This record gives sequence, structure tokens and C-alpha cells, in this order.
Amino acid sequence: MTSLSELRACKSCGNVFTKKAGVTIITSCPHCDGTNFDTIDLDEEMID
Repeated sequence: MTSLSELRACKSCGNVFTKKAGVTIITSCPHCDGTNFDTIDLDEEMID
């Protein structure tokens, strides 16, 4: 299971994926191989 703070969104294709696969850190989008992405920040006010 992953948390929201471990997710990235690719700026090229919009794919959302985790930062890690096991112990391997993912450095490019698995869908389009792009390397420009945003990290998803957790806004606790939106959750409550």
C-alpha cells in the first residue's frame, strides 16, 4: 500500500505513479519515459 505523499504525476502524459517499486526509486514515467513530474502533496484540510 502507498500513501499520497509517495505519488508523482507526470507533466507530459498525466500518469500517476509511485516514487518507488520495492527498493528501486523510479526516475522516469513508466508510461512515456518522461522525467518532468510533480510530487503530490498531502493537504490535510482537504481530507477532513
